Amino acid sequence: MKQRYKSVAALLGLLLFFTGCLQGCGKDSSPPVLTLGDVSISENVYHYWASTYKGDFLYRYEDVENTEDFWNGELIDGMTAAEYFDAVILENIQYTLVCMQLFEEYGLVISASEKESIQNLVSDYLKEYAQGNRNLLNQALGEYGVNMELLEKIYIDDAKTTKVYEYLYGENGQTPIDNAQMEAYYQENFVHLQMIFINNKYRYQTDSSGKYITDENGQAVTEELDADTKAQKDEAIRKVQEGIKNGISFGELYETYSELKAYENGYYFSKGTTYDDQIYYDIIQEALNMEPQETAVVEGDYGTCIIQKLELDPGAWQDKENSDFFDEFQNTVGDTVFREFLREHFDEIEVHEDVIASYSIGTVTPNYTF
Repeated sequence: MKQRYKSVAALLGLLLFFTGCLQGCGKDSSPPVLTLGDVSISENVYHYWASTYKGDFLYRYEDVENTEDFWNGELIDGMTAAEYFDAVILENIQYTLVCMQLFEEYGLVISASEKESIQNLVSDYLKEYAQGNRNLLNQALGEYGVNMELLEKIYIDDAKTTKVYEYLYGENGQTPIDNAQMEAYYQENFVHLQMIFINNKYRYQTDSSGKYITDENGQAVTEELDADTKAQKDEAIRKVQEGIKNGISFGELYETYSELKAYENGYYFSKGTTYDDQIYYDIIQEALNMEPQETAVVEGDYGTCIIQKLELDPGAWQDKENSDFFDEFQNTVGDTVFREFLREHFDEIEVHEDVIASYSIGTVTPNYTF
């Protein structure tokens, strides 16, 4: 597991070489690199966000590596990993900038108590990471282009995003998300399928009392199936495939052979959701290329899934029986609608591409802490 926090002391060897004014001074004197109306993102703030997003990507995604080979290697559609993530970072910072402008336009405010909470958070950093030494904390923050005062401002500006969202889409918001928008998102982003699952790859190890054996991380220990069990499982898969060819209904085969029968209505997977296991990505990718009622076999280290794509039944996101698949669904739709709305202002933003190029993800220090 990647380490989320790093001590200030561990950074001091690098910080000795940092000579920017932010180590000692309180103000942000760096020029704006993104401007929209009367608000802007400075070079130092952009540096901070680039470092912070880099730390987040490295923490969240195991296949993202902080190496020159990874950043320079092709990731998707001819783009290098650095080009792809730099574009994502720029887009997200632009969202923040638009929210800063709308915050002023809508006459919104950050309350005194909210500002105090932010100040307390930065004070906690001072105690935890710098033993109360402001110079030491400012040196550490300087690795990401900021100091304590500027960090507070960044947190306040970031809070404006939530304020704008709540003003538009929250309770009693100006433009609340309606059922038509949620249905449209569901129809565009979900796949519906039923699945016959047969585990022909492994079994869980148990002790003499039948309890699962776990490793030092608390994960259940698995082992390969013995030859007889493997043969039985493979035969069941063969019978399912033969049954489909002979016109036996998928539902009947599901009841007879599937080792998972949790969802009578089938599975609803979103192509935009992050899942814990590779199985879901494999299934979704296969289903996206299928027509309703078609079947396919998806195999992996997890076993074998025979899937049948189903029609997207209108309003499935409202059915309580499907609630496991639509957790936070309204918030997800709201976030998508919000981003689309904010993106309409991107053409109005003045971008100094030559300056922000200096803060490419491959060159900045990842911020895991602040």
